[in-house]
Amino acid sequence: MNPPLSITDLEDKARWVRLQSLEATVRAGKGHLGGTYSCTDLLVALYYADILNLDPADPDDSARDRFLIGKGHACLALYSIFKDKGMISQAVFEEFGVSGGALGGQLDTSTPGVEYNTGSLGHVLGIGAGIALAARMDKAAFKAFVVLGDAECYEGSIWEAIVFAGDQQLSGLVGIIDRNRLSVTDTLDDDTFFNEFPNKVRSFGWDCIEINGHNFDEILAAFESAKQSSKPVMILANTIKGKGVSFMEGGVKWHHSVPSGKELDIARSELSSSAAS
Repeated sequence: MNPPLSITDLEDKARWVRLQSLEATVRAGKGHLGGTYSCTDLLVALYYADILNLDPADPDDSARDRFLIGKGHACLALYSIFKDKGMISQAVFEEFGVSGGALGGQLDTSTPGVEYNTGSLGHVLGIGAGIALAARMDKAAFKAFVVLGDAECYEGSIWEAIVFAGDQQLSGLVGIIDRNRLSVTDTLDDDTFFNEFPNKVRSFGWDCIEINGHNFDEILAAFESAKQSSKPVMILANTIKGKGVSFMEGGVKWHHSVPSGKELDIARSELSSSAAS
């Protein structure tokens, strides 16, 4: 495996992933850039900073860490990473959004590196808890890392999984909430559901770490703490929907809009600055 990247390298890689996602969206005429960009830094840290135990040459190795994402519409960031890691080809990457192509707008287990089919929200943390329990029963060392959207946490099944994992003390489970404060059409504020969220999660037997989800120093420190915890860990990552492109940041429109004309020129310019090659 290649050594983990420096903070500067990770920042450049994240810009590159966002640019690849942009170009794929423009080619296909569809995609979910807002929610992809909010979690891109988290995904880059997992795959390039030696957090996930995963060999791209052997993505089905039984000893691998499992990575699952509930908000599968953020798939373009993962497809870009998989391409960069050699898990899929450029030709396959360019099939995104093509009728009958290999890559759709949700994740599918036919793609190397994908652990389960996405599309229906609310199940991912329960699946991750089951994987972590299986690892413990088999005396295996792998962990399950699970990314959830903040709107997804309104699903009751997520809280059933939180209760279960806390009760079982599944230290092999790491949840990561992409807290971008926007669903498809609405704002999710702190005065209702997410008020005192860390304390609520801790009350069910978890550790909870709140971070800036775009600061790699904080992201890496949180992941290292999670790997050492004797409890399940929830990382509440405060993020910005559309992060990395000025006119997209914090905008509901960019959940699934495609930039064109001057907006596309601006996005390309902002993401090309110091982008990794």
